[in-house]
Amino acid sequence: MSHDRVVTPAVDDAVTTAPRQLERRGRWWLAVSFLFCPCHLPLTLGLLASVLGGTALGGLLRDHGWVAAIVIATTWVAGTARGLIWIRRAERGELTCAVRPPG
Repeated sequence: MSHDRVVTPAVDDAVTTAPRQLERRGRWWLAVSFLFCPCHLPLTLGLLASVLGGTALGGLLRDHGWVAAIVIATTWVAGTARGLIWIRRAERGELTCAVRPPG
């Protein structure tokens, strides 16, 4: 009795869906980081100031606007870089299933 496993089409599906999942993950990172884009900084800071107004965080934001701007811009750069890395990995086929059908 042989204990060899037969490779099913599910292996082929795993190889083709992994790049799509990586690309989706990269696009999600790009979309979320777009919210922190420095060109939207006046809107972002205004929204944060109105939401956090009257709280300790609102006072901190008012007194340290430049620090908040730097944190928001850094978040944008990091999120955009992460999204582009995931998309490039998907295009190259990295991090996909290493199992190949026999043959």
